[in-house]
Amino acid sequence: MADEKAQPAKFMFTLTSFGQDPDRVAIPLSLGNTALALGHDVVLWLTLEGVMLARPGAADTILPKSFTPVKELLAAFIEGGGRIGVCPPCAKLHGVTDDTKIDQAEWMGAAALLEIAQGRTTLSF
Repeated sequence: MADEKAQPAKFMFTLTSFGQDPDRVAIPLSLGNTALALGHDVVLWLTLEGVMLARPGAADTILPKSFTPVKELLAAFIEGGGRIGVCPPCAKLHGVTDDTKIDQAEWMGAAALLEIAQGRTTLSF
């Protein structure tokens, strides 16, 4: 019906990489920012080496060849209302703790991830 507003879609982008491939780090943030700008609900889940993005200042060092600097993409993602989940076991392995993660990131273990993933379109990078 033309009068009904479409429900926002729900997306989850999983980031498994960090420093080796800057474009791979930028892609889920670029997609997430586009989805947020269109009014959708977006979660970025950081796992494996991707948890390093949750460290303050870590985004400053990631300069993709094909995309906007990750620092800017991450700032826009946060400002746009995107949620950032961090895998606790991966964070422990990479030294990310409550004291060494950005305030906007939240711990998102297996149960929380499975709950939030329901009904979302998911993509992994």
